[in-house]
Amino acid sequence: MPIPRYGVWKGTATKWDGRQKPGHGHITFTDGKSSGLDAAVNIQSESQDKRLVYWLLRDFDQTHPVVQKLATLDPGFYAQQGPNSLGLDFLRGNFLDVHKGILGAAAAATTGGPHDILGYLNPILNRAVAEGADIYIYGQKYPASSKLQGIHDIHMNQGNAGQWKGDNGTYQDGGIIIAFSDHWEGIFLAFAVQTYQTDDGGQPIGQTFAQLLSGQTDPETETPPAPPAGDDDGTRPQPPSRPLAVSIQAALVNPVGPDEAAAAHGQGETVYILNRGDQPVALEGWTIANGTGQAQTLRAVQVPAHSKRAVAVPAVPLSNKGGSITLRDAHGKLVHAVSYSKEQAGKEGVLVYFEQQGARS
Repeated sequence: MPIPRYGVWKGTATKWDGRQKPGHGHITFTDGKSSGLDAAVNIQSESQDKRLVYWLLRDFDQTHPVVQKLATLDPGFYAQQGPNSLGLDFLRGNFLDVHKGILGAAAAATTGGPHDILGYLNPILNRAVAEGADIYIYGQKYPASSKLQGIHDIHMNQGNAGQWKGDNGTYQDGGIIIAFSDHWEGIFLAFAVQTYQTDDGGQPIGQTFAQLLSGQTDPETETPPAPPAGDDDGTRPQPPSRPLAVSIQAALVNPVGPDEAAAAHGQGETVYILNRGDQPVALEGWTIANGTGQAQTLRAVQVPAHSKRAVAVPAVPLSNKGGSITLRDAHGKLVHAVSYSKEQAGKEGVLVYFEQQGARS
């Protein structure tokens, strides 16, 4: 049976707290009529497998019919139901590719480190708060009996088995869409135990996201690419034949405010390292360097399987005029090299993402 109070709430975020309650981060927002509204955002699952899957659409398609209609709404909550509404459907709505989801880390209590997804949510949602951007939150409105006014179930609401099977339905998925002054962004979450295919009632079919995005490959059928001519010293990056197990996924090149002040508050220049493999990777002795050769050796850094790790790089200044970042293993072998432009680095507090740019593995 579909969730009963599904809809979209347009408002303005006034606060983001990723650690307010175990398992959830919370957005405080206002819609002009009510302030102190609450949106509960999952940062881990309540299932035995705690992992989330997430899609961060950094340039959400403003020509999509749903986006065009959202832009005309006044602040407030709008109930939605069915394919002819503004309801979201990850599998039928033609706005994301389920195969490009990122299978996040397990909960902090399990991994012993910060939860993977917060390193990505924090810059986006903190910027939304700072800019007073319009925010559209999809999910289920809290019941009238709740002490809080707000919205939850801000995640995929189909493909569930077990105790949440009764919540399954189509065109009722949760999500967060943010209208910044110069572009729109989308944050969409699912659980590793949900299936990436469903029937017309939203009931699960086939594999789960955990199985789809596990990164398992058949080594017998894979051949590493040959190095290009002239690549004698191993420094020239080349496109991989498959996604790298370890790569530079993103970087915070231009923090908000002066670099020294941002670093002092733990929000300085940061490189995000992704491990798509099935085993944790210890980065002891690995180095991150910029295009001028300034390097930082990593100590006591480990990236869990199918996870990311945020690495502060105070010893590696990242130029706001454009530049490059390289990652080398403890033997000095180039693992991944990426570059970014002055335009990409021009916005304070915005992550620069790298879509598997040239690399060697």
